[in-house]
Amino acid sequence: MLGLRLHKHAPSVQFYAPGAGMIKFPIFCTAALLVTVAAHASDALSTSGRLDLRGVEAQHDDSVKEDPGAAGRIKLDMNGSSWKFHSWLEGEWDGTVKRPARDKALFKNYEDVYQSNTPYLEFKELWVQYSTTTLDMKTGIQRFSWGRLDEFPPNDLLNPWDYSQFLRKPLEDRKIGVPSVSASLNKSDWTYDTVWVPWFVPYRLSMPDERWSGVSRASAFAQIPNAEIVPTQPDLPPRTIRNSNIGFRARHTGDIEWALNLYHGYDPIPVFKTTALVIDAQPGKILIDPGYVPDFHRITSIGLDAAVVTGEWSLRAEAAYIMNRYYNIEQSRWGYPTSLPSSPYPLNTIGQKTDVLNYGIGADYRLFEDRTLFMQAIQTVILGNTELLYERKIETVLSVNLKVFWINQKVETNASIAYNPEHESTMVKANAWYVFTDSWKTGLTAIKLTGPSQSKFGRYSRNDQVEAELVYSW
Repeated sequence: MLGLRLHKHAPSVQFYAPGAGMIKFPIFCTAALLVTVAAHASDALSTSGRLDLRGVEAQHDDSVKEDPGAAGRIKLDMNGSSWKFHSWLEGEWDGTVKRPARDKALFKNYEDVYQSNTPYLEFKELWVQYSTTTLDMKTGIQRFSWGRLDEFPPNDLLNPWDYSQFLRKPLEDRKIGVPSVSASLNKSDWTYDTVWVPWFVPYRLSMPDERWSGVSRASAFAQIPNAEIVPTQPDLPPRTIRNSNIGFRARHTGDIEWALNLYHGYDPIPVFKTTALVIDAQPGKILIDPGYVPDFHRITSIGLDAAVVTGEWSLRAEAAYIMNRYYNIEQSRWGYPTSLPSSPYPLNTIGQKTDVLNYGIGADYRLFEDRTLFMQAIQTVILGNTELLYERKIETVLSVNLKVFWINQKVETNASIAYNPEHESTMVKANAWYVFTDSWKTGLTAIKLTGPSQSKFGRYSRNDQVEAELVYSW
């Protein structure tokens, strides 16, 4: 079996085959090779990019502070009669990473959940496409967009997420590209999509002492003087064909567009298993392993989605029945002691398996030429008779967003609110952009989060902030 791995400590790609050893090949040489292949197909070349400077003012005294940050991206496309090469490279000086950075790797890798490196580079996408009149085939690092809803689409399961700046970044920026092979076949009003992800790629989480880690038992230990929280990197499932992910989608176009979605593979939603709380007192500091590590389980999902446009309304809906999804019981039952114990201190089993029904509807209404109202409701129903996450069997997120352009589209404003009624948890977000030219714009964004410490938004309530950005794009 031929494999591909991004190495943690060097910007390289490793191609490997059982029994044949490792063959290292620098990632830039890989990119250059793909560019050369595409260049033979066409002289058509296009590039675009973006530079973003941002600074954050935390609104709570006990909030983890964040340094100013800078991010950039560059896209390159080469098109031929039947071939296309596409590259999307991002880099960032991430102000949310605690200084000094604990991971010195230049490139984000596909092996670690906790990656605390800055500056860093990452290929969000890097693929080659071959097309005929009815068939498109791609191979490389890809991101997919399945389903119809925004932010938390039930059927969008092929890409894991980067939670290191969760809720601040939109869905598109949270997705991690995965090495994959995909094919799309067009037949009249039908399109059939197949995706194969040969190797498991985990989601990414912030370190417990960084800004977007959220409230957890590990963050509570950070209040101990001279304590350093050092979570254990999880062991990934073996990278074998048996552990690969696969998705299939059949789409029908017409007055009502609809699709059937099937997915079998690892669940991209974070869930944990407990080990033992370990406290290691060293000269000048205390190292604490919080006693839980990310856990990975396979699920099967069957879903439907649909969309229709009628007049000024655009209506969207989707649903997924997910089998064998794991959830964690509420944190008060994890078995943590009330005071510092002898080490190691074993914890309770916290994972439970169940089936889940996840569904939602959305409606977009164009109020006027430059004003659009977006409304959405998503609900998760945990089936069975077990007490699970937060002791709630139903979780709902209601959201409303109003987008308005002013002064001949020189000013763009967005105001949104998301509400989780089961926990009375809310997220209010507002931003305003001023567009100087086609290339330059600047904006302010404010975020306020409320709710209980384990709720969807309340766990980030210490992250209320005002953010200023300056963007140059070409």
